Amino acid sequence: MFGAECRVKWRLLTCARAFTPRIVTDEDTTCLTMQVTMQQLILDLLPDQTPALSHFLPGDNVELLAALENWLNQPVQAYPGNLFVIWGPTGCGKSFLSQCMVSAGFSPLPLAEMLLSPPAKGWALEDVQKLNPNGQQDLFRHLVRLAHAGERLLVTMDLPPDAQTVLREDVRTRLGAGHIYRLEPLDEAAQRQLLAQRAAHRGWELTPEVLDYLYQRAPRDLSSLAGLIQRLDELSLEQKRRITLPLLRAALAESFVTPAVTTD
Repeated sequence: MFGAECRVKWRLLTCARAFTPRIVTDEDTTCLTMQVTMQQLILDLLPDQTPALSHFLPGDNVELLAALENWLNQPVQAYPGNLFVIWGPTGCGKSFLSQCMVSAGFSPLPLAEMLLSPPAKGWALEDVQKLNPNGQQDLFRHLVRLAHAGERLLVTMDLPPDAQTVLREDVRTRLGAGHIYRLEPLDEAAQRQLLAQRAAHRGWELTPEVLDYLYQRAPRDLSSLAGLIQRLDELSLEQKRRITLPLLRAALAESFVTPAVTTD
């Protein structure tokens, strides 16, 4: 059953199609109408999906979420209190939390630059374990600078600092001095709850039948699942169809999963 928001989307989409841009020509002038693609119209109709901590389903991460909110709400602490490290496996939600920070005023840390204007809220750096030697050297310099700057830095990685074998010892040591929290992956029940919430936010119900089929056929990481939810919504609008198994099969049959707000 479609919700009120989804019915509004349908009416807007129908109107959009009724006013498909076209070139109008008469004897005197040629008027070029505004060129708006159907894809852009569809994107304009989708609800705002800006990442926010209020959208984060904590699961077993209640302590981490409380510590992060406390870290954000307090005045900037002296080093190493201004450093927050989140680690966990792929697909557990690290990228989503990092994107929440960017939405809240954090800026991606430009590693190669050292003369930086103070950020609005702080700096964010994802997947530190992937840095090459030059990137690690730049990060070390920023960590040294952080000890004398009243700025926050949030970093994510796959393992805790003391277990990182690819990072330099001086980088591991400085990262290990900050607030360190493991991000626990959501179990299947919590994942289903999260996906159902995201679908409801978009104005439609993700039925148990569709969820069961999704978990039988799709990758289990949240990034892929969230991408499928977004793609289902787009296909539903494009084709004016309900969210059913045939539509899900069409989304799964595509050669890629459209990236949504990532939840790595």
